Amino acid sequence: MRWSNWYGNQTCSPAEVLLPRTEDEVVAAVERAVRDGRVVRAAGSGHSNVALVPTDGQVIDLRAMSGLVDVDREARQVTVRAGTRIQDLGPLLWEHGLSLANQGDIDGQQIAGAIATGTHGTGQHLGSLSSAVLGARVVRADGSVASVDASTPEWLRAVRTSLGALGVLTELTLQVSDAYGLAAELEPCTFSELAGSWRERLARHRHFLCYWFPSPAAASAWFTFDPPLGDDTVLIKTMDQVPADAAAQETPRRVDRAYRVFADPCEPTFHELEFMVPVDQAIDALGEVRTMLRSRHPEHPLPLEVRFVAADDAHLSPFAARASCAISVSGVMGEDNAAVFADCERVFAQFDGRPHWGKWHPYDAADLSRLYPEWDGFRAVRAAFDPGGTFTNPYLERLLGPIGSGAAR
Repeated sequence: MRWSNWYGNQTCSPAEVLLPRTEDEVVAAVERAVRDGRVVRAAGSGHSNVALVPTDGQVIDLRAMSGLVDVDREARQVTVRAGTRIQDLGPLLWEHGLSLANQGDIDGQQIAGAIATGTHGTGQHLGSLSSAVLGARVVRADGSVASVDASTPEWLRAVRTSLGALGVLTELTLQVSDAYGLAAELEPCTFSELAGSWRERLARHRHFLCYWFPSPAAASAWFTFDPPLGDDTVLIKTMDQVPADAAAQETPRRVDRAYRVFADPCEPTFHELEFMVPVDQAIDALGEVRTMLRSRHPEHPLPLEVRFVAADDAHLSPFAARASCAISVSGVMGEDNAAVFADCERVFAQFDGRPHWGKWHPYDAADLSRLYPEWDGFRAVRAAFDPGGTFTNPYLERLLGPIGSGAAR
């Protein structure tokens, strides 16, 4: 048996790859793995490009556990099975007059995996997908099913960004919004124009993001403009709410249902790191990365993406207790990106940057514990849910440290 992620850069040959259809089947699988002394890792759609899943034990693929369980239209709350893909969730919610409040530009992830890693979109007052979680059901290492909600606040804060280290999520209850449409527009500008206008644009638009192009190759990698965009230029993208029944159009701006406008299909041809810095330092951090890349890596072939996310209170959320600017640097998959990624990380470290859990970074528990104010809170919940390390592979051991221990601050 073999498991591979979406990018193809993380693979393993576990003893078992299981596709349960019910929570009872997940419980039975976990109990059998514990009896056999095997590690259990839950796998979503494999959109993380780091080694969160690989194990020689048991991989539980949740794709067969998909769809809505319950809808409270009045409260705008839904319960969804953990393996539901975001691209499938959008139409399901729309049938009930509902939408996700926000999402990213890739929608192939299973909802549980996206939440476990703090996946996000962009918007000054909008949190990550994890911040929408109101409750969950989690199969723990002893085979019990924990019902997590507002009555267990510390559990809830841990489950909202858990890296799969607490157990296997089977259901999630989410706060959603009324269905809405979006109108998306693209506008090229110079870096100096961005530096002078980003705060105003961020405040004015529901969703604001931008791409910076370090080289001519980067300027043509993902976008086609006439005349062509040049190097050291910026492409701003804004998305603003329109009525759910607004007529769809493609030009001069794209208008459609929100879940269709968010989605920006791409192929797994890139490797990536992303760091979250305090929002007040956004342009300073981007400026430092820009200066470094133009000096040390002037031919960098892919654009940088810059997004904005509201603060939340999840223990391991990259946005914990601070509104953030997320800056993503991509490299071509299969090429040697080590030098450029290491140089970028050194810049982000100057701004107390927190890494995206599903993307490349060099940090271990000692580094990470200093970046997360509620690190010990997560450690306590992890020790309660999985005291024997059933859900911990070598990569998680490096990230989180041994169960019941914490890195010195």
